[in-house]
Order: sequence, then C-alpha cells, then structure tokens
Amino acid sequence: MDKKKLSGAARRIQKSLLFNLHTKSCIGKNKKEAKEESKREYLKEHGNLKGWNPSKVNGIYSIRTMKVYEDQMVPFAEYCTAEGQKRICDITDAMGKRYLLHLHEEGKSAWTISTAASAINKAMGWSLSPKALGLSGRKKSDIKKCRSGEAYTKREFDKYKDQITLARAIGARRSSIFNKNAPEKMVRADRCVRNEDGIVVGVWLLEKGGKVRLAPVLNEYKKAVTEIVDRLARERGSEKPLFDSYGGHIRNHRLRAEYAGKLLHQLEDERAAGEPLFGGEFPLSDYCRLKGKDKERKETTQGHDTDLLGAVSGALGHNRVEVVLRHYMYLY
Repeated sequence: MDKKKLSGAARRIQKSLLFNLHTKSCIGKNKKEAKEESKREYLKEHGNLKGWNPSKVNGIYSIRTMKVYEDQMVPFAEYCTAEGQKRICDITDAMGKRYLLHLHEEGKSAWTISTAASAINKAMGWSLSPKALGLSGRKKSDIKKCRSGEAYTKREFDKYKDQITLARAIGARRSSIFNKNAPEKMVRADRCVRNEDGIVVGVWLLEKGGKVRLAPVLNEYKKAVTEIVDRLARERGSEKPLFDSYGGHIRNHRLRAEYAGKLLHQLEDERAAGEPLFGGEFPLSDYCRLKGKDKERKETTQGHDTDLLGAVSGALGHNRVEVVLRHYMYLY
C-alpha cells in the first residue's frame, strides 16, 4: 500500500517498526559466524544445547529479507491503528496474535502468515508462532510457482539466453546473476575457474550471509559457459559483472532444481561407469561435507547414494541432504 494513504498514527507506528528492523541489520556480515557465536553464548548460559534453535539468529543478514520484512510493516501498522493504538509502545503480543488470526480469516496462505510472523517477531522482539495458534504450517505441496510450467517464456529466453544458460549450468541463485543492490556479488569472468585446457569448470560465488562457494559447472554446459564468459569478458572486462539485467519473472529456483537433478544424474552416471566424479575436476570431498544426523544416514537415501546427495547439496550452497530431497528433486 502507498505510504501516502496511511493515517498519521499508522505512519508513526510503521516508522517505529522500521527503526526496530534496521537496528537489527547485519547485511554484509557472516550469518554462519553469528550462528556459531549464538551457539557458544547459549551453551555458556545454559550448560547444554537443549532448547537452542540453530536456525534462529537475532540479526537480518539479507537485503531481500529486509525488504520483505519492511513491506510487512505497513499492513501490521494499519491493523494496530484500527485496533485503536497510536504508538508502538501500546502494541502487545496479544494484538500480534490477533493479527495473525486475522490474516488467516482473510484467507491468506500459510506462507504469507509465516512471513508476517517472522517480520513482526524481528520488529517487536516477540516469538509468535502460527502453529501455537492452531494455524496450519507451510507445506511443500502448497508451492506452485516454480514447480509448474516453464521457468521462462520464449521472449525471456531470447533476451536473457546467456543469464539463463549460466544459471542452469552452475545452479546460481538469482542474486549471483544480477543484483542491482550488490553488484560486487555478481558473477565475473575473473571468478571463473578453468582447467588446463582453458575450459570453465567452476565459478566462485559470493552469496547471502557472506558465504563463498565454488559452483561446479555441469559437464554438458562447460563449453557453452566458456564461450559466454570469454565473449562477455572481451566486451565488459574480466573484473566487471557479466550481466546488467535479468528478467524478474524468470523462475530461477526452477533452474536451480534443474541443476540439482542433472548434477545428481551426472554423478550417478559417472560412478556407474567408473569415471571420476565432477568430470574429474573436483574431488567429492569438496562438496560432500555431511555432519550431524546426515553422517548417521545409511549409504543410500531414498534410492540415491547418500554421499552423492550430500555433494549436490554442497554444490547448491547448502549442507543438508534433506534440503535437496525436499526442495530440489522435483525435476530429477
């Protein structure tokens, strides 16, 4: 909603909520290090890790997450104003709970309600839980956007052929292909790894939370990626981002899922043929770094070699077998 349409009280509450969010900004910092510090502090205070939530950190480490949370402050501020509140200090967690129930009554999806809860919790320091309120949780089957239809139209492919080819060749997140807010994180020619024949076999990616990973290029795309990188490096320079745009409606997560499925097929075929994995360019240990419960899995998981699933997870920038199985194998 346009900010100009907000009442004075709603705008005042919104500004206070935004201030609270911005005080928790950790954009550009390493989220992994923050989790480790949180773990150490919890262990020091409680003596054990019982009750510690490894997925929860106090700060906001992503520009996109910050923008999503900012957008959630407008409807929440309006709701609070309608409830008769004029300042943020008058807002209670009971009102926050009623707001989530209100969203449910309006027919909002579980994903929308969960996002609203996360945003409000960050802004207010609460721990609201849709599940505790009896609201249904998010389900993978509810996600339709990337799991149905093509990732792009013919017009989009004609315009963004190079971007799409690179995204599906290395499983890059959208922000690595184009990110107007952080161009330093975008793919560049001087971040490409080549073999002794000059073929691009991997690309260094700088991703959210300051994480760096070397994304292996699928065997079938190595020549195409090399051609794209060489051509754009000549045109733009090796130290500048390869691209200056990327279609906003292109379903990039579907391209990552395509990459995951093809990489698993490639690794399975290489192992079955007795050939070196990753085309002989990288050792399996570079990407399969299972720990915790994943280390206790059997040799096979859901019909696939567990270590190969772990390698696919690592190539995507994750470190959990479950993430690959639940979110990326729909195009295997």
